[in-house]
Amino acid sequence: MDRISFQNKVREMSEKKPRLFALESDAKVDIEKIEDVEKYYDIILPDSYKDFASQYGGGYFGFIVVYSCDCNGMFYIKDNVLKEWVIEKSFFPVVDLETGDFLGFEIDAGICKSKVTLYSHEEEALQGMQMDFYEASFVTFHFSNSRRQKSSR
Repeated sequence: MDRISFQNKVREMSEKKPRLFALESDAKVDIEKIEDVEKYYDIILPDSYKDFASQYGGGYFGFIVVYSCDCNGMFYIKDNVLKEWVIEKSFFPVVDLETGDFLGFEIDAGICKSKVTLYSHEEEALQGMQMDFYEASFVTFHFSNSRRQKSSR
């Protein structure tokens, strides 16, 4: 899914259900704050995540939590994810599914791959999803929203 398609889907969903996007979020960030996170973790983030951080910030995005690059934010990645854990797992988490599992990017030679990977805490294993960040975020958001609607009936 490209950035424009993602923005259109978000706009459509926020018009239908504005409360989903009214929860706490961190500020949108400029490239300097993104580069600070990259320098700290010694990685290069994918363009899709950088674009998301600059367009939406981070925090609650529907029913998922997207870590931010906002050093003053509640969802600041550096306050939530240990550098040692990232190095040990060769994985950079950017979405906390609030189940112990994360969506993020595998790291190869300091470069985050563009396809999203699921980190399963039960298996302590990475599972490729073959989706870019936009698609994975929207699918995860949509799935969690559908699941919550069914459980509230």
